[in-house]
Amino acid sequence: MATLHELLDAGLGLDPEYEDQLSSHLPMALDALQDLGADAARLREFQRRYGARLSPVPQQPTQGSARPAQLGRIEDYPAWFAHYRAALQTQGRDALLRRELPALMTGVGGAAFHGLIRVGHALRHGHAGELAAALAYWASRHLPLASGERTPSTPLSLPDWLAALSALPDQEAMPQRRLIFQRMVDWSRREDWRALAGRLPSGELPALARHAAALYVHTGDFTVLHLVTASAALLLMLKPWLEAQDLAPFVPAVAAALLSGSAAARSAMADPLPVGEPVQDWPALASAAVAQHNDHAIKLVAACRMLDRVDPAPVWRAAAARALRGLI
Repeated sequence: MATLHELLDAGLGLDPEYEDQLSSHLPMALDALQDLGADAARLREFQRRYGARLSPVPQQPTQGSARPAQLGRIEDYPAWFAHYRAALQTQGRDALLRRELPALMTGVGGAAFHGLIRVGHALRHGHAGELAAALAYWASRHLPLASGERTPSTPLSLPDWLAALSALPDQEAMPQRRLIFQRMVDWSRREDWRALAGRLPSGELPALARHAAALYVHTGDFTVLHLVTASAALLLMLKPWLEAQDLAPFVPAVAAALLSGSAAARSAMADPLPVGEPVQDWPALASAAVAQHNDHAIKLVAACRMLDRVDPAPVWRAAAARALRGLI
């Protein structure tokens, strides 16, 4: 744990993104490696390799710890970080999270859920500086989707909701923009999407997480992978600080993400997705993940193992094995 905290301390001065709006996975992957059993040498090795792609946070004039005027501006990341770091010291973690998370949840899909996911990782091993950085990233990439503008009509069961999403017309005509969140925004502008995106009750979120894992097993879809890790963060790490109504914005964000994946994932999303008993046990999967440099695979294996502890099912090990396919 001491090495993890040392490396997280060192990472606080790094930009939360690299290249063209790609989220840094360094703190999240380090936390996942720690959870999977990596030793200090492995953590340092991963930090050296992954950290080479990252740059320092651009310096800005110091403005104290004042709260930025609005959410969703990446240029305000340094100000959000200063604000949350000070707020954690003066208000404490629990009070701050109860105050901030409901508002942040209204833009939970920003940066393909990475604000949410990073906060979940920060909470697991109790690093206050990394929690401030994670909250700051979420705030600066906050992305409300248009579904929030209307009250959903009659709730749908998970199978009916998935079938309705799958049946939306002209899916292949949608713009194929490079980043997941860009495609999510495009979907959120459609009236037919708005009419059904929020109609899944938040009580179905555990079943939705299992279905996302099964869909990942069958398709290996990169966007769907993020729904599994996001579900783990929300349901296992953040839920104690949220009320039931605060979970609602996650549903339309998932609806947009499901439709933003590959054609294979879209066509299979409403299908029965049977998953057999995997061959590998968790010690083997964890050991294989620790040896990898694929940050997404590392994070998915750790998330699935956490989900399996509270909701035992073969699908979690199957999804972990799918993430490691070709890597071991």
